[in-house]
Amino acid sequence: MVESNQKKITKFLSSDRITYKGLEKENLRSDSEGKISNKTFPKAFGVHNFNRFITLDYSEPHLEIVTPPFEENIDAYNFLCDLHKYVENQIDGDLLWNYSMPPKFKRKYIKLPPHRESNITKLAHLYRLGLRNRYGDKMQSTAGIHFNFSFSDSVIEALGNNKTEIYLGISRNFLRIFPLVLRLIGCSPVTHKSFLKGRNINIENLDEEDCFLPNSTSLRVSRLGYYSEEQDENFITFNSLDDYLVTIESYINNPNEKFKDISLDLKQQVNNGTIQMESELYNHIRPKGIISKEVRAYNQLKENGIEYLEIRSIDLNPYSNIGISLEDVEFLELVMIFCALSDSPLISDVESDCIKENIRRSSETGQNCNFIAGIEDATAEESAKQMTERFLFKLQKFAAEIGLSKDRENMFNNYFVRNNEPLSQKLINDLNESEGLLAFVLKNSTPIKHKISKENLSLFEKERHLSENRYMQEKKEDNMLFEEYLEHFRREIK
Repeated sequence: MVESNQKKITKFLSSDRITYKGLEKENLRSDSEGKISNKTFPKAFGVHNFNRFITLDYSEPHLEIVTPPFEENIDAYNFLCDLHKYVENQIDGDLLWNYSMPPKFKRKYIKLPPHRESNITKLAHLYRLGLRNRYGDKMQSTAGIHFNFSFSDSVIEALGNNKTEIYLGISRNFLRIFPLVLRLIGCSPVTHKSFLKGRNINIENLDEEDCFLPNSTSLRVSRLGYYSEEQDENFITFNSLDDYLVTIESYINNPNEKFKDISLDLKQQVNNGTIQMESELYNHIRPKGIISKEVRAYNQLKENGIEYLEIRSIDLNPYSNIGISLEDVEFLELVMIFCALSDSPLISDVESDCIKENIRRSSETGQNCNFIAGIEDATAEESAKQMTERFLFKLQKFAAEIGLSKDRENMFNNYFVRNNEPLSQKLINDLNESEGLLAFVLKNSTPIKHKISKENLSLFEKERHLSENRYMQEKKEDNMLFEEYLEHFRREIK
């Protein structure tokens, strides 16, 4: 179990204690009957590759909204509410599907965004086409939230001034406690049968329309959801940035037997490695460098180190009307600070296997299972509920030590209740009393009653024109044919 370090706490308290948080939220679009939408990206949002706040993830119905980083949790949350409402107003009667597993699935409605005419947009289209050819549309059509986190320069300096090592330590500790976190935030134990059509998967029927794993927290995080068997073979531990970069380089440059027959010459994927590019890594937490369209993510990390962290495996919370609650944001921030101010030894091969197994158990049976409690005795296990309760008490004590206990009272009350009845268990119980998953999610996806701030409304409306201008400028600055651009891109990591 992760333990806080008093010396690190003291150093943190001597700093300005500022953290920066940003949110990226995906939603599939559905019609009013719970079928996946066949409508295209609204013109009101401009060009999706160049809009800073509203874009697409995998396909035309797969919307993503993005906040800038904020110091205050409430500001990040309110900005997301404004964005959510703005999008609702522009999607022509569709709903933002407030659940991580997709609406009633129709393959023909999963249209990839057009490639447009710039090299950047053509590469983005080819990458998505490669994902389709590798994994199919269904795996790519789950939705979730990414939580971006960083410390101020004052905190980094107080903790030792090595930003990369601090963030690597956080990443290792986050993996250690992620099974507990997933038990508390996971909420996708059920899926509509259309998601499983044509797939040989061992799963139970909940009713005539829905399938489930009875004790699952998150089908999306499990091997039934957003999962790559090829990547799972090599569990990334974040023991060093060099090791992480070597893994990325190997994944990109070494042909993978499973993908080698997907044509490169006919432009059916970016390359034939285990991943086409850095964004295909399915880590639960991902180190990020400085964002730049001129320099690839790999090279940014290699040259400048880690700038911030992205927690990726957060399910949409259907009990919050925008898919995440303020308490969820507060919890995730506190977890990241706790991971930073705790000892974080390197992860051994044995511990790596334990972490991997605990994550599997949490996703597939986390409502009522045992976790491996320690690496000294690999057979030593403890009830997930008891282990999570001890973690929450430890986190509560930690919050008091860093002066956040009064600000987190509602959050802790909420999360102790969740430990007794995980969101995933509550969902299954509620579905047994309602008309099924589609009816439940439709009810929880109704447009929110929210007034967008005038300042943000103006910001969102201006972004349409700015995105169009950025696209035209990008096209103007292209100085090579796409074939040449693609070959240059492939050679950048060697």
